[in-house]
Amino acid sequence: MTGFEVRDAVRDEAEEVLHVKNASWRAAYHGLLPDAYLDALTVTPAQVEHWQRMIGDRRVLVAEAEGRIAGLSAFGQAEIYAIYVLPEHWSTGLGAALMTRSLRRLRELGYDTAGLWVFEANPRARRFYERMGFTLSGRMEIEEGEGFAEPVVHYHRTIVSP
Repeated sequence: MTGFEVRDAVRDEAEEVLHVKNASWRAAYHGLLPDAYLDALTVTPAQVEHWQRMIGDRRVLVAEAEGRIAGLSAFGQAEIYAIYVLPEHWSTGLGAALMTRSLRRLRELGYDTAGLWVFEANPRARRFYERMGFTLSGRMEIEEGEGFAEPVVHYHRTIVSP
């Protein structure tokens, strides 16, 4: 990889952002969520509209590598909602750059803590969040979707001023 740039997403990138999210889910959750569920992931007009609103609220960052979106983050209300990176860019620093910028943006919005939810059975993501300074909060829920019900655990951390 020749490098990447982290920047605010723009509204007309919502569909591409969703394609990156879906590709990331298929790779990261293979063996955790049913293949039929992952194979059925599509981009719908309602999803595009939802992401366009989040982008318009400046709650979505993208990482661009080699001229295309390779990762994204979404955040707000003291939570990291999503960090998704295409598998060919895993372990390159791109995810860490997205997380760092997301935490900085949350701090600028006045939050001094951040939380996130992750599938309990996703050790790769859990190691990443722990390296980024997150610790388990003790909260757990069940994430339900078509054909699955999986435990998710909550992580949190303090956001220090820059």
